[in-house]
Amino acid sequence: MFENSAPQKLMLERLRAVAARRANTTGPNSLKKIACALTLMALAAPIAFGQSQPVLEEVIITSQKKQESLLDAAIDVSVFSAEDLEKYAVTDMSGVALVTPGLTFQNTGVWAQIYLRGVGTRVSQAGLDTGVAVYVDDRYVGRQSGLMFGMTDVNRIEVLKGPQGVLFGRNSTGGAIRVISNPVSDELEGDITVGAGDYSYRHARGTINVPITDNFAIRASAQQRKRDGFKENIIDGGYDYDDLDELVTRIRARWDVTDNLSLEMGHMFASIKDLANMGAVSADSGIARGIALGGITTTDRFKIASSSTGPDANPEGPKHHMYSSSLKLNASLSSFDISAYVTDAANNERRWGDYDGNSFNDIEVVMIENQSEETSAGIEISSNGTGPLSWIVGMNYFDQEVNYDFDLRVGVLGGGNVPASTGWGTYWLDTYGIFASVDYELSDAWTISVGGRYTNEEKEIYWRESSTEYAQNERITLAAALLPNRDGKEWNSFDPKVTLTYNFPSGGIAYATYSTGFKSGGYNAPTRQGGEALDPEELDMIELGYKADLTNNLRLTSSIFFYDYTGLQVTRAAKGTGTVTTENAADSSVKGIDFDVTWVATDNLTVRFGGEFLDAEYEDYETGGRVANTILTGDPTAVGYGLEFFNAEGHPLLRAADMSFFVAGNYENGPLSVNLNYSWTDEYYFDFVLNPASDSLRQKATGILNGRVTYALNDDLSVSLWGKNLTDEIYLNDSVMAATNQRINYAHPRTWGADISYRF
Repeated sequence: MFENSAPQKLMLERLRAVAARRANTTGPNSLKKIACALTLMALAAPIAFGQSQPVLEEVIITSQKKQESLLDAAIDVSVFSAEDLEKYAVTDMSGVALVTPGLTFQNTGVWAQIYLRGVGTRVSQAGLDTGVAVYVDDRYVGRQSGLMFGMTDVNRIEVLKGPQGVLFGRNSTGGAIRVISNPVSDELEGDITVGAGDYSYRHARGTINVPITDNFAIRASAQQRKRDGFKENIIDGGYDYDDLDELVTRIRARWDVTDNLSLEMGHMFASIKDLANMGAVSADSGIARGIALGGITTTDRFKIASSSTGPDANPEGPKHHMYSSSLKLNASLSSFDISAYVTDAANNERRWGDYDGNSFNDIEVVMIENQSEETSAGIEISSNGTGPLSWIVGMNYFDQEVNYDFDLRVGVLGGGNVPASTGWGTYWLDTYGIFASVDYELSDAWTISVGGRYTNEEKEIYWRESSTEYAQNERITLAAALLPNRDGKEWNSFDPKVTLTYNFPSGGIAYATYSTGFKSGGYNAPTRQGGEALDPEELDMIELGYKADLTNNLRLTSSIFFYDYTGLQVTRAAKGTGTVTTENAADSSVKGIDFDVTWVATDNLTVRFGGEFLDAEYEDYETGGRVANTILTGDPTAVGYGLEFFNAEGHPLLRAADMSFFVAGNYENGPLSVNLNYSWTDEYYFDFVLNPASDSLRQKATGILNGRVTYALNDDLSVSLWGKNLTDEIYLNDSVMAATNQRINYAHPRTWGADISYRF
């Protein structure tokens, strides 16, 4: 197949010989000689494979606040276009995690959990922040529950790995995810897609772009998804879980006031109702309290035994409503550009669950409700010249107020529930950052980038806890209330970043980056673990990268990275009560290799392969691990788990897999397009467990196979068949160890469906 003609063979041998001689040299110019050798080898490759190879398309990104080619960007970033997302059957953030090695995403109802290389958080409560920042059209998503919504009218997604504080600000010690929408255009265009699948799944989405005048246009999009639950409750009168009811609507407008001045306006409303089992046990995980007290258990992963009357107490069920309005100004002057924006957002989220996770309603219902308001604003000024010097300076401001409720009910023998306790309060956040970054071309080959950000962050929290009666938003004190608790703290940090880039004469770059990252402290509220503020999370990072088109049809992006964390914020059920809390690990380290390969094998077949090898461990972390009571006491009838303190030195970071990879093959022939993609993640841990009675705090190595087949009936109309988790892999969405039992949430089973799409 790859047999070459005689002239090709001769030229190939000559190139290989020259490359070998250039590589086998030393001295002050050895780097340049090695670069030349690599270039010659890259030139030789097309000859080895034949001259009629297809050509890779250029990928443009804005991960560094400017438009540039992926191969010119000295940053570790994974990019997925709208076409990629459709082919890979990615419809929400959980799908993004499947196609991005090192990224994990779990959800329980409106509770999003996102981790990148073992850095993140599993809670969305007031007082705590994630370590992976998410931006939708450069609007910072301040509440994790805002990550749950499906995607519509998306142009591309950029996953930036490693600390991104200089350009993107707060809480990006693990990385940042940018969801970038299609721009408002001056063309009349649109699309509509409707579909259905198993579990009574149905969805509809559409977009329309309408030019009103020569300089004013409106773009509107909407999406609705509905699905019956995966999990059936075997308790009479109990409620099933994992159904879905989602609506997302967006409207944006663009007004080109002059050739150099434009205004962009937008508004979004989204709501989601996902009855995921926040607490109910999906399978027997050892000795549960329900067994001891005569409760009912099940070993079927898609059946639960929960007597919770949560929906009776909260008829609207778990939900999340989100509103946002934004205004952005873009101006281009003679030597620089100005971009200024302001955004207001409001979130109302509520979730409930069977707190003790069994059919015996001794501790029955926990309900958490957060109502937040956010304001963000910023201004960025950047150069627009063509000389060797380019720069950007800016300032960002973010303000947030969260009012929260935490309510707990106690069951009685025979059913029903009795008010037990409640906590409520308010959380305030006020933060701003000033940043600058300068790029200077030292020569045709070398570029140096220097930047930094100063961050000031102030948090204040007020909470109160009492035994109360909860009914219709009225609280009647049944016992003496605890004294109100109030605390506040201020943190600030300066974080630099320096990058040296070498540009190969044949194209592609090698780069070295040093940067630091910062995430402020926080508060464990309202989980009744308030107490003192957490320490900040800080890190030093070194990253070495290489990017190039090795041939006309083979592209490689790669990096080697080293992180040194101090005070890494770790979220887990640390007290053994099932109450999730966050604490600081003293020292942690993360190092590894990341790569992404795209190969256009033929005019019809494209293969993408990405992977990550990770060594992430705690170097000093005094904490507690769960131990089965049967082991602690030697009594085989002992119920539940105890707590044993130990140093987690050498233990892998929670939710950090040693290895993960993603491979996708896309075949196109005329109107037919076929895509198969497979993601594999090595084992990782949800929490620490010592000498376990069960191994369900460990997510076993898991492989997920997805596929999509599309047939274009004409240029505008197409039909598709899709399937997710085609092999029906059994894996966990979350697992929490309580004092006497374990609450397990299994991920989605195999699902399938069909779509029909029309574009105009």
